[in-house]
Amino acid sequence: MSTSDFTKGMIAQGMKTLLEKHSFEDISVGELVKHCGISRNTFYYHFKDKYDVISWIFYSEITPIIGEASIENWSDGLLSLCRYMQRNKNFYIKVLHVKGQNSFSECLREFYENLTRNLIINAKGYRFLSQDQISAIACFYAVGLTGVIIGWANKGMEADPEPLVEMLEKLFSGEIFDKIFAAKKKPAEQPLRQQGEED
Repeated sequence: MSTSDFTKGMIAQGMKTLLEKHSFEDISVGELVKHCGISRNTFYYHFKDKYDVISWIFYSEITPIIGEASIENWSDGLLSLCRYMQRNKNFYIKVLHVKGQNSFSECLREFYENLTRNLIINAKGYRFLSQDQISAIACFYAVGLTGVIIGWANKGMEADPEPLVEMLEKLFSGEIFDKIFAAKKKPAEQPLRQQGEED
């Protein structure tokens, strides 16, 4: 590990420790550097602001967990992410309430937007989709995924995420809509006859 990564990791751990007792909004850079025993210059050499610390935590911790995703296994990465967030839920519930650039939710949306775009391109979707269409689809899926994860997290991450991820996998693969359209084409079932009714 480089000296820079070590220092960043120390600052990130300091942020996590402070978040155990304080909200993110109440934590200042001054308090963070005091807790870590470093100078402001050292902090600003490695990070632009405290939001940048959250971004670094996301990309250093979450990206390896999600791993190299493909069309076949993207949902495995999503489930691994949810499990990791559950194990560290006090931290992630707090940072999910942080809004704005470099916030955790923004990093998550950006990650899944890039991931979806890459999945489409790797599947050669560019043969029949324009760049604008690919970007719109990637944005749509990223916002949807992030919204569902945040909704689950806001309920305390108590529910097992596996059924939720399975539902998202079926939704995004089109399986759910295939079933809906198939059911729509079937003739409506006749209501059961009540006892005593005649033909």
